[in-house]
Amino acid sequence: MLSEQRVTSDGWRRLDARTLWAATLWCAGFVLVTFAILWWRDASWWLFAVTPVPALPAIGYEALRWSKTRYRLTPAHLELRTGVFLRRHRSIPRERVRTVDVLADPVQRILRLATFRVGTGHRVRSAKAAVLSLNALSRADAEALRAALVLRAEPEEQQAIARIDWRWLRFGPLTFATPLLGLGAVGITYEILDALGYDPDNVAIPRLITWLGGVDLLPVLALTALALLVAGMIGALVRYAETWWDFRLVREPHGGLRATRGLLVTRSATLEEERLHGVEIAEPLTLRSGGGAYTFAVVTGAGGAEEEASTFNTSALLPPAPIEQAHRVAATVLREEESPARAVRLLPHPRAALARRVRWAFGCAGVLGAVQAAVGAWLTPVLTHLWWVTALAACAAGLLFARDGYRNLGHGITGGYLVTRHGSLKRRTIALRRGGVIGWTITQWAWHRRSTLCRVTATTPGGRGAYHVKDVSMGEGLRFADEAVPGLLAPFLVRREGGVSRGAGPGTSAGRRRPSRRAGAGPTGPR
Repeated sequence: MLSEQRVTSDGWRRLDARTLWAATLWCAGFVLVTFAILWWRDASWWLFAVTPVPALPAIGYEALRWSKTRYRLTPAHLELRTGVFLRRHRSIPRERVRTVDVLADPVQRILRLATFRVGTGHRVRSAKAAVLSLNALSRADAEALRAALVLRAEPEEQQAIARIDWRWLRFGPLTFATPLLGLGAVGITYEILDALGYDPDNVAIPRLITWLGGVDLLPVLALTALALLVAGMIGALVRYAETWWDFRLVREPHGGLRATRGLLVTRSATLEEERLHGVEIAEPLTLRSGGGAYTFAVVTGAGGAEEEASTFNTSALLPPAPIEQAHRVAATVLREEESPARAVRLLPHPRAALARRVRWAFGCAGVLGAVQAAVGAWLTPVLTHLWWVTALAACAAGLLFARDGYRNLGHGITGGYLVTRHGSLKRRTIALRRGGVIGWTITQWAWHRRSTLCRVTATTPGGRGAYHVKDVSMGEGLRFADEAVPGLLAPFLVRREGGVSRGAGPGTSAGRRRPSRRAGAGPTGPR
């Protein structure tokens, strides 16, 4: 139950007053770190005097924001009034709430505070506009508000679905970000040396260049690459541990899925199970090489394209984990005996899809070689003589990716789900509930027409909103869409002899009969 403190007669409440202490502690930490750097560099006294000055208006602004912010929960709405220079009044109907998140950074955890966020899934302007945030409430008020919005039961009545297994830590370094983390360590080292007054531009770097001039470069470069890789792996392990610390996924009796995780910053996301439209199993190339995968929910209000690379992806159902665990969690979340992504036999795609990828591989390799040759003609003849090596290497890599991408194509129907798979650098397998598909879009590009390939896109209110069946033959794509959601695409099809579905012309668009190159069913769902 929400506390009765700071409540006006009409139900408006203030944020927790300890928010001001949190802002003060952050500013004090900044000032102390700056003092330490200035002391180490033996800086002038006036620098010590002016360092606290920027912290004062920051604390003052936070106090003014706190005094101008009110919220209240009514039987029908969650309302927020805020703004210092521009006043805003936001109101979210309670039935429009799709996700509820509770976050706490290290300072908030010390003060027993939390940031409370409500997502509606309405992304007309941006994903940020779809979120109402209360920064910050007491931890007790945040949990009480979460319970009031999603009508949850007590923790002992929850059904555990998954929790972190630290043997999964081996999947942490299996990411394309690992080498970048190693290079980031070099940049951080440079900034630290510069902040401590060692002047790396005039001291360390010239000495390094002089030393490199008297040694064999090949072993030095090999050891440097190894050191950067090790540093990146350590950074990836630390990042994995901080992000997924104490991860737990539970199903609450009312039908919600709640995931909690985080070491320094705790995160809690609640997804309405009635808004769940399917699951996605994503296997980036490096993670797939180790037998691992991500598992995401296709749910209204979470999992959009802008969230995918975020550290706090509210649709995540599991950390990077073995593929068997990903399918187990997918089946449990969907309340199925077996994961639909594994139960179905995916149909292969035409060889024309492979030919298209091979052409792209040759084209990209040729462009890369031509660019290198042009740069070599302008700068140095060495590049001109080596352009063919670059083109040949790019062609070989492109052919491997083309073959892998073609082998990963597939689609099928099993029970109440349609399943599609595609991708090479990141292979995605998506299982969508057929009842959650509200529209179809059939796209045929100019270079598709001769091969009769097309892209079939299922529209759904959850996740990214559109999920593709790529490079499928026109007849098979239309048959698949019509079988997956009977009646939705039927008004725009003509049945030809042999039972193959064809569009009523070069293409048909929902809501109009004149030909076009896109065919889609409207967002009203099956008739």
